Amino acid sequence: RHHTNHQAMLRLGSVLGRRQLAGKGAAATRTTKREMCGLLAAIDDVWTQRGGAAHDPNVPLLSDADSLRNTTKILYHRGPDGYQVSSGTVGNSTPTPARWSMGHTRLAIVDPSNRFADMPFNLEFPTEGGKKIVHLAANGEVYNHIEVYDECVKAGWETPKISGSDCESIAHAYAKFGGPKTAAMLDGMFAFVIFEEDAQTGKVKAFAARDPVGIKPLYYGRTKCSTSSDDAAAYIFSSELKALVGHCDPSTVVAIPPGHYWTPEEGLVCYYNPEWLRNDDYAPWEDESHNVTDDDVREAFSKAVKKRMMSDVDYGFFLSGGVDSCIVAHDLLPFWREERAAIGDDRPISTYTVGMENSPDVMAAKAMVDALGGEKHVQHNIRSFTPDEVFDLIPKIVYHMETYEAELIRSAIPNWLLAERAAQDVKMVLTGEGADELFAGYLYFQDAPSPRHAQNELRRIYGMLGNINLHRTDRMTMAHGLEARVPFLDTEFTRLAMSIDPARKMVDREAVLTNSRGREKTFLRELFEGPNDNGHSIPSPVLWRAKAMQCEGVGEDWVSILQRKVSSLVSDAEMADAHITYPVNTPHTKEELYYRRIYDENFHGLEHVVKPWEGGGRAMGAAWKSDMYTREGLKNTNLLSHSLQQKAAFSTTSSSSSSRSFSTAAQSVEGPAVSIQNFDMEAYNAALESGYSDFEASLTLGGDDRSLIKTDVRTNKYHIKPVPIESTSVFRGSCTGNPPTQRGYDAAMELFAKLEGLEGKDLCSAVQAVYDDHRSRLSALLNLPEGTEVVLCPSGSDAEYIPIAIARALKGDDVHITNGITQLSEIGAGSAPAAVGKYFSTHVPLVGRLSGEREVLSGFENLGGITVSARDNEGNVVDAATEMDNFAEEAFARGAYPIIHGVFGGKTGLRDSKMAPSLEGGDKSLSVVDACQGRFSTDELHEWLNQDSLVLFTASKFYQAPPFCGAVLIPKGVADKLRGTPAPQPHTMFDAEGLGGFLTEKEMPPCLQSWGEMLGQERRSNVGLALRWEAGLAGMEALSHVPDDVRIAAVDNWAGTVSNMVNGEDNLDAWCTERSIVSIRVQKGDGWLSMSELRDLYRWMSMDVSGLVPDATEEEKEALSQSTYIGQPVHVSDSHAIVRIALGVESLVSYLDDTKTLQEDQAVVKKLAAIGKHFATLKDSGH
Repeated sequence: RHHTNHQAMLRLGSVLGRRQLAGKGAAATRTTKREMCGLLAAIDDVWTQRGGAAHDPNVPLLSDADSLRNTTKILYHRGPDGYQVSSGTVGNSTPTPARWSMGHTRLAIVDPSNRFADMPFNLEFPTEGGKKIVHLAANGEVYNHIEVYDECVKAGWETPKISGSDCESIAHAYAKFGGPKTAAMLDGMFAFVIFEEDAQTGKVKAFAARDPVGIKPLYYGRTKCSTSSDDAAAYIFSSELKALVGHCDPSTVVAIPPGHYWTPEEGLVCYYNPEWLRNDDYAPWEDESHNVTDDDVREAFSKAVKKRMMSDVDYGFFLSGGVDSCIVAHDLLPFWREERAAIGDDRPISTYTVGMENSPDVMAAKAMVDALGGEKHVQHNIRSFTPDEVFDLIPKIVYHMETYEAELIRSAIPNWLLAERAAQDVKMVLTGEGADELFAGYLYFQDAPSPRHAQNELRRIYGMLGNINLHRTDRMTMAHGLEARVPFLDTEFTRLAMSIDPARKMVDREAVLTNSRGREKTFLRELFEGPNDNGHSIPSPVLWRAKAMQCEGVGEDWVSILQRKVSSLVSDAEMADAHITYPVNTPHTKEELYYRRIYDENFHGLEHVVKPWEGGGRAMGAAWKSDMYTREGLKNTNLLSHSLQQKAAFSTTSSSSSSRSFSTAAQSVEGPAVSIQNFDMEAYNAALESGYSDFEASLTLGGDDRSLIKTDVRTNKYHIKPVPIESTSVFRGSCTGNPPTQRGYDAAMELFAKLEGLEGKDLCSAVQAVYDDHRSRLSALLNLPEGTEVVLCPSGSDAEYIPIAIARALKGDDVHITNGITQLSEIGAGSAPAAVGKYFSTHVPLVGRLSGEREVLSGFENLGGITVSARDNEGNVVDAATEMDNFAEEAFARGAYPIIHGVFGGKTGLRDSKMAPSLEGGDKSLSVVDACQGRFSTDELHEWLNQDSLVLFTASKFYQAPPFCGAVLIPKGVADKLRGTPAPQPHTMFDAEGLGGFLTEKEMPPCLQSWGEMLGQERRSNVGLALRWEAGLAGMEALSHVPDDVRIAAVDNWAGTVSNMVNGEDNLDAWCTERSIVSIRVQKGDGWLSMSELRDLYRWMSMDVSGLVPDATEEEKEALSQSTYIGQPVHVSDSHAIVRIALGVESLVSYLDDTKTLQEDQAVVKKLAAIGKHFATLKDSGH
């Protein structure tokens, strides 16, 4: 009933211990045998009642030997010394016995030439009246395997071991004591799976377990079933997720937590329950009889180090230069020299450090090597790197890391380089991981309010080690066939360390600043301050240097360089849709989204398996607030510098990464044509550094982060420059964001010349006159009814704050305001947070970069609201009007005041079926029509205003103003009520932390004069907004002579023609056409290109990619060479996403005059089709 393939070893045999290698018998000749590895295991479910149903035949790992071998090879990096597979059947279930299989890849550390003890083990053990058959696959190191087997013998066990493998002891203990007791007996790092059969009864058991800390990984899941029931599903286990992909139902995959075992009957059960970890009241230090001396701690650590030195191959250690790795080196080296002297070997031990030139880690590690006796005793290897060389490695690193946790990936990148270098020389290393979780090593502990808080926080972050630090250590070392051992996390040493009074671990904030006693880990530092047995001491600058996570210690600038690079690879549109694309653990930054995108390409459906830090970082989940870290990492990286480093000329990371000094930036500007205010300095300097003129830089001022030019790519987040596109390019992206048209550019430049040289009150007066003119022209161009008033805003997103403030003015501050938003996935990403009073950007137009952790505008607290998606998972339009009606009724029922939205033109042009009116002229409810796309008729606009709806409008979509410029149109009925109403309470609403960060009195219309008086800011002027509105009005005026009916007919004709063009291509589908936006899906095989694939397509559309597709036809190459700009991808259903061709004002003017527009549209469609056809080739090109 058991068989093996040509590479597998025959395991079943007599209990006398004769085991056979395929084709050759061999007896165990060594007393020890240790392997690190990757394991794979599968078994039919024989525990679920299924009414006699047969086992699912469609489980390749159980029915196909090639599939078992090939899937095992996926884990080959974990054990490059060889692999074995075994399979067979167990039990007497009907109608067929259960199938099982195991695969194992081997990294031999002890006795590497002996193949006798390779796994999987398949062993027979005698029992009363029968025998047990045990199949075992294990990964790790059991340090007390001899003691474990001895315990079996003491309990009457008579079956001898048949190999020297430490893992064989697991099988004996399991057979004697059962699984739970066995897991609790083991001391080491391990993960294992056992399948057991009672040969007499046919009963089958399965058991899996993971070590107490989570040093070694283990996952399991269920197979997809060929029927609607999961009764016949099989269980699959693996060391890594990648071997489960394609075999398991993704929704069933689980990481076995540290210190847990699993059985099919019980599920996951925690077996590691030390008092210090599980008991909230644990405080042995309060007992006078409890006495842990410094010598006790040092002795326990030395035992932990010696325990981890057992090896028959060369080994070394990771010397990061941090105090933890230096303590390991301090303790290890005397043991190493003693060990080597015993065998007459005086070779130095190998150490490995990674970092950028002159980084804190590299310089500290060099000092430590010198302190240990230099090259006589230490062969030190430094893996230097530059940022450019590692960016291309990130996809591979994320694949091996199997996570998207940003803080973890940042440190994994240098860890990959370190492990890669070490694996060239050795098979095993010791590391300093885990000390921070025992001795309060992170800088945010300086803000812990009490020792009890510190103790509880240590328990929390210890519990995450298996998901974070140890996850990284295992994946990055095993990716290169390298084993890592962590003496600080020895369970006995941990028990001792956590029994120490946490008052001794408290951190003094002042000591952190001065690198002196009292800083983080002072207790640990002082323990190892003296010389080791060789007389060597840790140098003082190293012993007292600041805690640096590896991503920080390798170079103070590394994290900021990394973040700038990867963020440039993510568009604003992707970020805006992040909550839709990734609803589980939604990315909050572009860096996070970039990693998530790579993870999703490899492990789609397994996002729930990753357990990221709460709040985006280790410090954010603490029970106290600390300003030391943000989601992006350590705020003040200057704390990491130490006296061993050469003085650097400058750092790209400021002393406070959350707030740059605008006064310093201003000194680099010589004579700007228009006076540049402090809040504009960052945007202005970024544009100048990117090579743009004074005027072009001014177009980017007075906005949020979307307007900022990124100096590395010379564009903003939308890949847009503050200059018109080349005349040979085609632009059809007005639904996303616009570069200035030539018409708008010229108009704005003319205004810029008029403002040139003005400053102070003169500039303010001039800008006031400009805004008055803009309101007048806009009213005329939109043919606004008399009495309608206009608020000018920096964008359509911050326009959302105005209805809230109006509601406050109309109803007072004692009525609860609640805001209903529709088309969540098709409106701007900032609209939903702004609608509940939250900031939506890292920058505020009249403040600059935000500092601190404020999330809600002052005076906008305690707002309620709901959001309604545009479409369901299948792409069907959600009935938003009904949802809003229900929302309003519920608000009325509880005495709240509802603000009711309707969207007239989302990203795909989608329009809600009804625009609700403001009830009782705004006294009962307030209606808001989001018409920011600008794709409406005069009649439609008048209908909304006549029902007292506020209308949100921008000139930076259809009318192609540069990003961004918005307006709120206030209908006469509401404006009249506001005219005699005082500014709403609280008046902090108008401070710089409220509306004052977005608006001055200049943008306010007469009906809001009382607001203008509160806003004041006569010394501030949003010059950039004035220039962008000038450009937008120029676009509106270009079309003002065309009657509405002619314009509507032209748009309909254009949309129909372009839709036909699209549908004329075999691999394109005009999925949705709404007025001047055609939404297109692109075919791939039997399905459609996904959101991530369309992001590549979107990028290639603006490039000449003809040279990347050698097998394209000449016609296709011509299309592929054309530079075209389209609307960014939009996720519209689970089955597909779309890209958009959107008509803007300039292309409509052209369409009305000649046929050039349709020729350009044809070029866009042909390029879309060509990219779709050759997508795989383009993807393989790496561009």
